[in-house]
Amino acid sequence: MAQETPTGFIDVHAHIAPTSFLKEVNKSGKSFGVGVEETDGGHALTFPGLPTLRAAGGSLADTVARSEWMQEQGIGSQYMAAWLDIQGYTLPKDKEAEWVRLLNEHMAQTAKDSGDAFRSIAAVPLRDGEQAARELEYAVKTLGMLGAMLPSDPADVDVAGVELEPFWAAAEELDVPVMLHGASHSKWPQVGPSYLAFSMGRTLDTTILAAKLIHSGLLDRHPELKLMLCHGGGSLPFLIGRVDVAYRRGMEKVTELERGGPEDYMSMLYYDTVTVNPRSLKLLLDMAGPEHVLLGTDWVWAAMSGGLMDAVGTIGLNQADQDLITRQNALRLFKG
Repeated sequence: MAQETPTGFIDVHAHIAPTSFLKEVNKSGKSFGVGVEETDGGHALTFPGLPTLRAAGGSLADTVARSEWMQEQGIGSQYMAAWLDIQGYTLPKDKEAEWVRLLNEHMAQTAKDSGDAFRSIAAVPLRDGEQAARELEYAVKTLGMLGAMLPSDPADVDVAGVELEPFWAAAEELDVPVMLHGASHSKWPQVGPSYLAFSMGRTLDTTILAAKLIHSGLLDRHPELKLMLCHGGGSLPFLIGRVDVAYRRGMEKVTELERGGPEDYMSMLYYDTVTVNPRSLKLLLDMAGPEHVLLGTDWVWAAMSGGLMDAVGTIGLNQADQDLITRQNALRLFKG
């Protein structure tokens, strides 16, 4: 029997690093080659060959503080994905699959233990498309998770590569959304300075990956795929005209697209409201329409400069369109 979704807004973009998972890898981390240190701020993980991550604890690791905040903001339900830092996509192939399975099981159990207000979004191993497809099927059918969140353009993996084709086919067959979110360990160090990694790196990752996936013909091969771009699609909504012209002039054409040009695929994608700027959100809505934009907070980070509805509620949307963005689109897309 399907879990009933509580009344109120639905937040589709939120993160958690489950305390139970962190405690378990604190005991077993050495078997994965992952170092774990207990600090005042929580558990700090060190993946092989990479700097130690930010400590995960407090409101990132549990649902207590977020539950209170959700009530204040009118959020009845939150869909939680694993904090990108701990998804394990830099681990070797065999270790990655085992790590992700453990993470998903803790994610699903944490959501279940926290009450009807919470559902979970799966991670998948990225180094083998067949493994990714199997993990998604297990996460959805066995654990009851609602979809998947992938890191966009991580350090040494090409998410647009042909190796992941079985995963995209599985996501389309299972009829679940795939969310693209900037990677913590990404190619950004080759592009820009570290102090712009949060504002530009995370969003550039998604911008580039989404453009690559469109150019690859992914949405022609899988027209029913539910692909969602976090952070309002990065800068792609602003740059799509240039991307489209370059394709149509033959300057950046890698395959023959059925719909004419890259811009024709933007209405097939979904986006969240985490633009952190009302003007940016207006541009996104003008391009995608309210039927393809969903409310997100990016918990534990601030969704907007002030309250949750500072953008959605102040850019001239009628009540019907606000209802689509804050609840109805999530129910339709995630079937939560």
